[in-house]
Amino acid sequence: MVQIGKNVKYDDYGRVTIPAQLAELMNLIKGHDEVCWIVGDGEVVLKKVTKSYRGIDFEGEEIRNKLLEYENKYNGDHDPDEDYSPEELERMAREEYLRDKAEREAFLKSKKN
Repeated sequence: MVQIGKNVKYDDYGRVTIPAQLAELMNLIKGHDEVCWIVGDGEVVLKKVTKSYRGIDFEGEEIRNKLLEYENKYNGDHDPDEDYSPEELERMAREEYLRDKAEREAFLKSKKN
């Protein structure tokens, strides 16, 4: 897996924006194409709705190949977390998570008041 584009916020209308780079890789045309959200194995997947020709999805295959090329191109970077033991990574991650969780709870509490 590799991230495409920057992180985006969930807006006040309950929407998220697809990064332009991802829309381009998926051959999306504004106002024309549809996407669907699929949940599986604890993750959410965004998929372009494509047409099947006698049971063969040529466009879906084309998009899949473009995404795999992108993923292979950007997945070669060194992960600095590889330098830590699994136990140390978990300890550091848990500390960060608890800190972020407390900040999120404080934010939600402030919005209620």
